[in-house]
Amino acid sequence: MLDFVASYTDQKGIPPTLREIGEALGIRSTNGVSDQVKALVKKGYLERVGDARTSRGIRLTHEARGGFRESSTLAVPVIGRVAAGSPILAEENYAGTLHMDASMMPHQAPVFALVIHGNSMIEDGILDGDYVFVRKQAECRNGDIMVAMVDGEATCKRFFRERTRIRLQPANSEMQPIFVDSSRDVQVLGVVVGVYRRVQA
Repeated sequence: MLDFVASYTDQKGIPPTLREIGEALGIRSTNGVSDQVKALVKKGYLERVGDARTSRGIRLTHEARGGFRESSTLAVPVIGRVAAGSPILAEENYAGTLHMDASMMPHQAPVFALVIHGNSMIEDGILDGDYVFVRKQAECRNGDIMVAMVDGEATCKRFFRERTRIRLQPANSEMQPIFVDSSRDVQVLGVVVGVYRRVQA
């Protein structure tokens, strides 16, 4: 995104609009572009100019102009229905790719995306149809939002280790937790590090 903002500004003498950024990067929703811009403002790479109604109200900061350039976009594999017993990134689980601004995913560990089905995490702001970005790792801490395989099915819940069992807690007061003891097969696939939602503009 930063490379596009810089090159567009250099060529035309004005910064791009959110819609122009979205069209260039393949992001259909201006809300999605706005979220990424906010993150880059927070990191100090972009700054806002003018008031909130200014359509071309962003520009690279002096720090960004001084040498920072986004190296590339990040291709995040989207995982479909996970085959029981197969590695999470196995070819048979692959369902496509999401291309994201690399600066939005600074994690060193591999990251994959899963589409959420259902309403079990709505009170944590994760809705049916959202993509969750998951950092691949085999362990997590109490309270982490994670993805696990339970009895051959992938599920996204909050993780809590109790004395004799594991509690997978939904973020929906109308749903019951999943309790996992030694008699059930559970495998932590990774920890959720982000959520992506496609909103029709």
